[in-house]
Amino acid sequence: MRTILAIALALVIGLPVGWIISMLLTPILWRLEPILHMELAGHSGPSDWVFYVVWAVAIPALFLLFRFILHKRKKIDLQ
Repeated sequence: MRTILAIALALVIGLPVGWIISMLLTPILWRLEPILHMELAGHSGPSDWVFYVVWAVAIPALFLLFRFILHKRKKIDLQ
């Protein structure tokens, strides 16, 4: 049950957090475009794959964080 709760929290919080992080990365991505010679961000924000990469990092990280917090909470409840 705690794992399902951690997954749900990670998804609900991770999607908007990942979007915000991706948007905040836009100026950095614009500066990297001439160096890497590829389109990283357009006028409306980062490329789709940038969102996917940020979500692929943020959501599992949040899951592990929530799982750790819920695990610690279980130990505190038992004492």
